[in-house]
Amino acid sequence: MKTIACWNDLEKFGIVVLTGEACGLGYRLLFDLTQNGKRIVQKCFSLAEGFASEAWNRGSRDDPHVGSVLLTQEMLVPIGVFALLETGCPEVWLCKNGSLLGIETVDAPEVVERYRTLYSESIARTFAYRGPAGDRNVHQMSGRIA
Repeated sequence: MKTIACWNDLEKFGIVVLTGEACGLGYRLLFDLTQNGKRIVQKCFSLAEGFASEAWNRGSRDDPHVGSVLLTQEMLVPIGVFALLETGCPEVWLCKNGSLLGIETVDAPEVVERYRTLYSESIARTFAYRGPAGDRNVHQMSGRIA
């Protein structure tokens, strides 16, 4: 199981928190993105390829930073959900305290069920790619992907 409870937990997914001083409103935080982080943010918000601004830092040679973006604190949950789903978790649980728990394919089914039973009062919602087109649905009249 993987957990996400704060922005620092998203660094391993390529979403690197830098500072809160970049926003003129004092509302958004500045993040650098690796290619994986950019892909996750794009998927979450259904954005086109060129959405990010220039990266502030280089990152590592193996995983360079490719862009930056300003995000509000409230975006932790949606981006965290997509970070977990996009890295192989078939299901993500949103807990009432705002943290996320990603169920991994290697997690034993009996352990997952034990957790689901033990923490049933703490789980606010579950997420999984259940739509006919992954994270999107197919429009029934036109057949187009939403």
